[in-house]
Amino acid sequence: MSVLFCAFACSKFRVDDYNPYLYGRIKLGKDLKELQVNIVNRVPTNIPNQIAISSGLMYVPDFEQSLVKVFNTEGELKFLIGNPKEKGIEKLKIHNVKLGRIGLVAVSSSEDVFIQSRISKEDVKQDKAPENIFTKKSGEFRTDAEEVLPSVILKINDSGKLVQTIYSDGVGGSVPFGYVERMETGKNDLLFVFHRSNGEMRLSVFDENGKVKRRLDSSDFKDMVHSASDGSTWYIDTILSHSEGDYALASFSFYEAKSGRFKGRKIYRYDWETKRILPIKDIQDPSETLYWVLNDDNFFVWETEAEEGNSVRLQVHDDDGNHVNNIRLNYPPPRGLWRETWMDANDEIYSVRIRSGFLEIHKWK
Repeated sequence: MSVLFCAFACSKFRVDDYNPYLYGRIKLGKDLKELQVNIVNRVPTNIPNQIAISSGLMYVPDFEQSLVKVFNTEGELKFLIGNPKEKGIEKLKIHNVKLGRIGLVAVSSSEDVFIQSRISKEDVKQDKAPENIFTKKSGEFRTDAEEVLPSVILKINDSGKLVQTIYSDGVGGSVPFGYVERMETGKNDLLFVFHRSNGEMRLSVFDENGKVKRRLDSSDFKDMVHSASDGSTWYIDTILSHSEGDYALASFSFYEAKSGRFKGRKIYRYDWETKRILPIKDIQDPSETLYWVLNDDNFFVWETEAEEGNSVRLQVHDDDGNHVNNIRLNYPPPRGLWRETWMDANDEIYSVRIRSGFLEIHKWK
């Protein structure tokens, strides 16, 4: 019996240490073949926090020029998406697509590129998301604007042709996106967009034709969440879909109504076909947040390790919510040079770091 208990305990609390390995790097500068950024007080600004990666290419939004620059891992510019205004670009491969102020970028397994493009120069008032330190990941760099520009998502095929303009109500729609927090591609050319709609966050799933296939927001969980709230206030943290689109995980945080003290976090599984909702995980530590749904149906909970400072832990849970393993990401100091850490459709983990005039992309192993 003691042997069995030890085996279970050792397995549950095992920690696999991951370290970052340089995947590619891009020079920061003023030349068109570099990532053009502003330097404020000797600090580069307006740099993307995460980068879409596919088939050894890095799709980097250049916010200053409203271009998507596609580099190989050696930092060589392979082609551009957009309308560069500079001279001397005759030798560059360019996919001429009219872009507004660009935002998020994602790439599918079919090499289709999705670009969030702002469609107006005038700011449009939106409900500002509530600030909550318990939902922020360690080392996350984010600025929340009080106003956001309406946007659409442009789908560009591997030949550089604009094939779809996707609104929040799909291709052929008329309602632009406002605040978009996440944009990810999945299997079977699915596109997942986590965005605000009518004052609340919603996960919209678009099919290969750019049509809305499914939608999911807090109202779909209202009966389950209200029964669990016990007089507490609550709001939705995030909704993550499995890459095949069969189900999604949604995380809700609960607070004492009077004091505002954090009480806990609950993760629910929503089956798209049956509309069945199943509670699968209770979280008591405010530093632990739902992070990613893996292809094998496991999911990650991000845990900020405040005591160690330069590392975070990814708790591995199975599809029933059982904590089965841990992965520790060890960031070489100084921690402040590291930006966002994200995952791709193949469950690979990446981080970006600014160092010595370069934007470095690191892969974790």
